[in-house]
Amino acid sequence: MPADLPPALLWGLRRYLAAPAATATSVQRQPFSGGLSGSTLAYWRLNLRRAGVQANITLIHKRGAVVEGAFMRGAPQREASIYANLAGKTPITIPTPIAFDLLSGDLWLLPFPPAKHTSHWLADWDRADVENALGDLARLHAAYVQADILIAAEGGLASWSWLARPTTTDVPDLMADTRRSLETLLDAGIHDDMLNRQRLVSLLTLASSPEPLLNLLNRGPSTLLHGDAGFQNIAISLDGRERVWYDWQLAALGPPALDLVTFLQPWAYPEARPPLSLDNMTDVYLAALARRGCVIDPDQFACQLDAALLWRWLCQWAPLLGLYRSRLRPDVRQRLYHAFAQLQWPALDRWDKGVLTG
Repeated sequence: MPADLPPALLWGLRRYLAAPAATATSVQRQPFSGGLSGSTLAYWRLNLRRAGVQANITLIHKRGAVVEGAFMRGAPQREASIYANLAGKTPITIPTPIAFDLLSGDLWLLPFPPAKHTSHWLADWDRADVENALGDLARLHAAYVQADILIAAEGGLASWSWLARPTTTDVPDLMADTRRSLETLLDAGIHDDMLNRQRLVSLLTLASSPEPLLNLLNRGPSTLLHGDAGFQNIAISLDGRERVWYDWQLAALGPPALDLVTFLQPWAYPEARPPLSLDNMTDVYLAALARRGCVIDPDQFACQLDAALLWRWLCQWAPLLGLYRSRLRPDVRQRLYHAFAQLQWPALDRWDKGVLTG
């Protein structure tokens, strides 16, 4: 058996194969490119022996990254906890975990089926793909809204301290990073036509006194959130029949609007070719929720969606543009600016004018 085979993986393989004496005779590792979160990915091809028979299996290994900042704190361990607690129980398809290490956040998953092309900036999806993915998101949210009391009583969702709580418990740490980031930009005079001084001051005011924004955002139910529900984290099979939702590092307990804005955001990048408008995507999502018994007033949700756009910007994009600006390539920054112009800046204008009341 390879000396460096992680014990968590051996245990997981034996459980998956229902072979308590199975051993690995060799491991081949082949790295491949991953996302922007700092995690590293590799294919692990293992030769196995069980009951005297040779076999092999290929897994995806996701190595938990050491991350900085409140927004990503504990992300690898959170994702491992999702697989430990919810594999096979969610109303949407997630990758099949073979093994996980709750301390390091390392994961070993079965590979996904061949999927339609996606990147962080575009997706080769048609209208049906978008509608089906939004249906999945509504199914996830509705299931945990409706089961909230039961789950809390069973010591589940509401008591899982490892879930992020971006609009409640985590607010002080998140806004501390945000304020430092915005103050850094203002003090250094780092602003331009898109991220201008007036916007930075408005955003800093929000981060310093977030209660009105949070009151609007938290008006309504909480549910289980994927946390980063963009097309870059959804594998759709080539025939369009199967969708696998992965990268659960930002899984959270919070308002559904926070998940929808992460679905909309990548469709606003310049390379993206949305097969229907972002407003229509919101309508599809609300209709899918209503079919599952969760009826939300569209006008109220529109205000919550604006609040969610601003809150996500404060939590995610402010630290990236301020504290970690040196890591941000100019081409990535321009893509972000393009999306901000379509989503966050109109929402900020409405907030500054007092339009958002819920």
